[in-house]
Amino acid sequence: MHPCYHSRMNSLCRASGGGKAGRGRAAGPRALALACLLGITLLSRPCQAPAQASAAAYQVEIIVFRDSSVGAAEDWTATPTGRGFGNDATRGGNPQVLRVLSPADYRLGAIDNALRGSGAWHPIAHAAWVQTAANWGTHIGIALADVGIGAPGLSGMVYLERATYLHLGLDITLQEGAPYTINEMRSVKYNEKQYFDHPAFGVIAMVSPVSQASAPTH
Repeated sequence: MHPCYHSRMNSLCRASGGGKAGRGRAAGPRALALACLLGITLLSRPCQAPAQASAAAYQVEIIVFRDSSVGAAEDWTATPTGRGFGNDATRGGNPQVLRVLSPADYRLGAIDNALRGSGAWHPIAHAAWVQTAANWGTHIGIALADVGIGAPGLSGMVYLERATYLHLGLDITLQEGAPYTINEMRSVKYNEKQYFDHPAFGVIAMVSPVSQASAPTH
């Protein structure tokens, strides 16, 4: 069975009362404040998500936001080792973008508004699209530019891979004087908000099943 990898975001507000955080460094006050603001949870439960029926296609939505307090006093530029991407495998099961969605179809609008109103975090990109999933381990992603994300300094790929569990991965770099990178894949549940974090910026993501009939191509 393939391992899955979560960030530390489970039972966020409960964690602020002394609960354990997940993999990686302990959640700091700003991460906890963000989680409580957005109603996201820190992942301290076992990492394996329940098996879910395969869908014909998936709606993926992401918000990329920057921390307003990033400064020159700390070096946050080290590129992390990719977490959860497994071993190289024969390429196959190419994912396809079936449709890029308009803002009217976004499901994370309230989170975007909360981030903008917080004063501490600034959204720099928000997009949603419908796609098929690649086979687990193929490491074939979809470029941010292919789903309409063209924010200055922001580049990278989104990966959606399917096996017993559905996995969502990000390899995204924000270049703002220095490069900041998020490089992680984890198993996900349908309609569960995911937080991919870095001290300089972060991504909120959600994956939902879509029937083929409701996912027409361009």
